[in-house]
Amino acid sequence: MSNIRGDGLFKIRGRIIYVHGTINGVFYRKSTGRKLTAATKQWMKKTNPLTVLAKILEVEDKVPEVSSDFETFGYMVLELTSSRRNTTSQADLIGLFKNRILPVFKKFSFEDIKPIDLIRFIEEQKKQVTNDRARRIKNTFSLILDYAVDDGLIQKNPMHAKTVSLIDFTYVPENTEAYNTDEISLILTNARGWFKIFLDLSFKLGLRSGEAMGMKWSDIDFETGKFQLQRSITKGVITEHTEFTKSNKDHYRKIQIFPESLLLLKAYYDVRPSDDWLFINKDGRYYRESKTIVDYHLKPLLKKIGVKYKTLYGTRRSYASIMYYGGENMNNIQEVMGHSTGSCVTKKHYIDPRILKQEHDMKRAEKSEELFNMMVKS
Repeated sequence: MSNIRGDGLFKIRGRIIYVHGTINGVFYRKSTGRKLTAATKQWMKKTNPLTVLAKILEVEDKVPEVSSDFETFGYMVLELTSSRRNTTSQADLIGLFKNRILPVFKKFSFEDIKPIDLIRFIEEQKKQVTNDRARRIKNTFSLILDYAVDDGLIQKNPMHAKTVSLIDFTYVPENTEAYNTDEISLILTNARGWFKIFLDLSFKLGLRSGEAMGMKWSDIDFETGKFQLQRSITKGVITEHTEFTKSNKDHYRKIQIFPESLLLLKAYYDVRPSDDWLFINKDGRYYRESKTIVDYHLKPLLKKIGVKYKTLYGTRRSYASIMYYGGENMNNIQEVMGHSTGSCVTKKHYIDPRILKQEHDMKRAEKSEELFNMMVKS
């Protein structure tokens, strides 16, 4: 091969050795197919990178230019970084890139991607998916752009622009009504089978719908009565979480199950329809969307017992409101619900005074009177 020039160097990506260099005036980056080991470290010290690159290209004067288009490069980055994720998360990121990012940016060159393009794109994603998913799309895109910077395809990552960083991913729930105490009693009394367990846990643990759908038997310690919440299902996508997962929703937390709920779970375990998932549909699969549960289970039950439909998410508001007006410490409520300690979101968007009846107001007044009389002689 003629006219081999350029410094040439080896780079490690995901423990795979890549060779970079310029041949015939064209810059290339190629995998050597070798993994990083003690032996290959010595091989890199003794070997000329450009010689290795020339052998990989296998032709003398008609070397094809390595593709650095957006699509090819994006898939390469996700593959190179796959060791950071489990199989489910890796498939999820590839899906986000293929189905969300590529349809918009496939024909862009890296230099053409501007902050304003990213802002439009992310804001549009927020209209179509949850804020958590939109944030994950943004982070996936940013990872690819970071590698583009490292490889000299662009000078700086436009995702790091100040205007892009100002995009708000804060979740503000719809102002739906909570189920009041009488309605909850009717619902739990009349629910049957697996759906009774589903609603019991939703009302008593303040679970998000996707968190309840994602429960597995392996998450429950029947000895201690604790439930390790670590996954959520949204629009068919299972998202696994660890203590290191960064999200504006805390889906990874340990919750103490109410004693009565634990007894229900033990009874349900004896007739469990699945050894893996707590709740499965008629096809034997986990529920992919809460809409299925609402349309085929919740709404028919509410119609039968004469209770107004207030969304499935209303169970979460009911939990927050009951515990708050019952005297539970706000920090404890937020810990169970997966809210940040001290966040104003809990009280502003979840506490609903409409759950209270006159008798509850009277009991609260009696408690307040006891406190007052304890401090003041009158």
